[in-house]
Amino acid sequence: MIDAKLAVTIAQQQAADWLGTAISNLEEIELGTYKDRDVWSITLSVPRDLTALSPLAQIGAEPLQYKRFLVDAQTGEFVAMKLREPSPQ
Repeated sequence: MIDAKLAVTIAQQQAADWLGTAISNLEEIELGTYKDRDVWSITLSVPRDLTALSPLAQIGAEPLQYKRFLVDAQTGEFVAMKLREPSPQ
């Protein structure tokens, strides 16, 4: 089984590859299951590209977006990336 630190490193590498950003912050990590696999679920916050939004949409947009990366806990294989919506406060 891979440890949590390695799983976070893998998630950050995937964020850089898929999202084109080397900047990410660890928000959450937990061990769970996904499609009958043990996975590390790692939530990273990454800067949102506000320039891709209309000027009106930019006003209320959050500067960060949250992505959840699933990494196989046994092999370290990247399994999935999902949008992680923050809970309303």
